[in-house]
Amino acid sequence: MKVFVRSFLPCVLYFGFAGVLWILFRFVGLDSVPAFAEFDYESLDHGALLKRAVVSGGLVGTIFFFVSRGLDSPVIRRRPYGVLILLHFLCNVASVLFVLMGLRLVELLSAGEALTVEAFRSRLMSVNFLVLLLYFSLVTFSYFIFREIDRKFGPGNLRKVVAGTFYHPREIELIVMFLDLKDSTTFAERLGHLKFGSLIQDCFIDMSVVTRFDAQFYQYVGDEAILLWDVDRGTAGGSCLQAYFAFQRRLEERREHYQSTYGLFPEFKAGINVGVATVLEVGEIKREISYLGDVLNTAARIQGQCNTHGEKLLISETLRAQLKGVPEHLEIEEIGEAELRGRAEAVGIHRVTERVTTSV
Repeated sequence: MKVFVRSFLPCVLYFGFAGVLWILFRFVGLDSVPAFAEFDYESLDHGALLKRAVVSGGLVGTIFFFVSRGLDSPVIRRRPYGVLILLHFLCNVASVLFVLMGLRLVELLSAGEALTVEAFRSRLMSVNFLVLLLYFSLVTFSYFIFREIDRKFGPGNLRKVVAGTFYHPREIELIVMFLDLKDSTTFAERLGHLKFGSLIQDCFIDMSVVTRFDAQFYQYVGDEAILLWDVDRGTAGGSCLQAYFAFQRRLEERREHYQSTYGLFPEFKAGINVGVATVLEVGEIKREISYLGDVLNTAARIQGQCNTHGEKLLISETLRAQLKGVPEHLEIEEIGEAELRGRAEAVGIHRVTERVTTSV
C-alpha cells in the first residue's frame, strides 16, 4: 500500500501542477497582448479557473497512473522498447482525450445548452481544445520519459544524480541481496546461448515483482542480479525477505510457461547482508551509480554458501538482528558461523524458509 501511495501521489501532483501551469501560460499577462486589448480580463473567475485546472490535471494524472499500471504487466514489458514507448504514448493520448471530452460534456450541460452532436463537436473542434489536448499529451509523454530514466538509475535516484548527491563519494547503510540462477551452466549447455538468454530475460522480467517490497535493482551480471534496500524499508516487516519469496511465487505461477518453453524450471538462490557501502557516480560517457564495500562482497559470499548448506535463502547474523516484524509464515533458523573467502572473521548465517500451509 505504501509503495502504491508513493507512486500515485507524485503522479497526481505532477499533473495538477501541469494544469495550473496551463492557466498561467494561457491567461496571465493576456491583457498586455495587443490582440486581446478588448478582452475583459477582470471578468475571469480566477479561482474557478485554477480549481478546474487542478481537477483536470488530477483526473488526467489518475487515469494516466492506472493506465500505466495496466501497461506495466510482464506481457507488455516483454515487447521491444520502441513498441513499448509507442503503446504508452497512444494510450496516454487516448486517456487525455477521454478526460477532456468528459469535461467539455460537463461544460455543455452546465451552460444549459442543448446536448446535440453539433454543439458537442463544435467544442471538440475548437482551437483551444486541440491545443489543450496537445499540451497534456506532451505532459504525459514527458512524465513517462522521466519515469523510465528514473528506473534506469533506480527509483528515486534520478533526483539525487541531478542534485549531485553522489558526485562525491559518500557512505550509506543499505541491505544487499545477491540472486543467482541455480545450475545455470547446465541450463546454458542444454539450451544453447540464444535460448538461455531468453530464459534469463524471462526470469529478470518476473523478478520485477520485488519492487512491491521497496527493492531497487542495482545490477544484472550474467545470470545474477543485485538488489538494494534502504535499511528502514528493507527491515520493516521483513520486506527484503518477502521480496525473495514473492519472486519465487511468481516463477511458480509461470511454471507451465518455463516447462513448455525451455523444458526446465528456474530456481534462484540468494544471500542477503546489511552494512555500510560507499556510493558514487562513475563514468562520463556511460554514467551510473556504483556501490563499493565489504557489505556487497559478504552478501555474494553468503549466497555462495547456499549450495554448501542446501538452502535457497541465507542471511547474515547482522541482518537478522535488525529485522522487524517478520511475518509468521517466514521461519528464520540459525545455521552457525561460516568461513567466507576474503574475510578474516567468520560470519554468522541463518536460513530463511517459508512455511507451507495445507488446507484440511
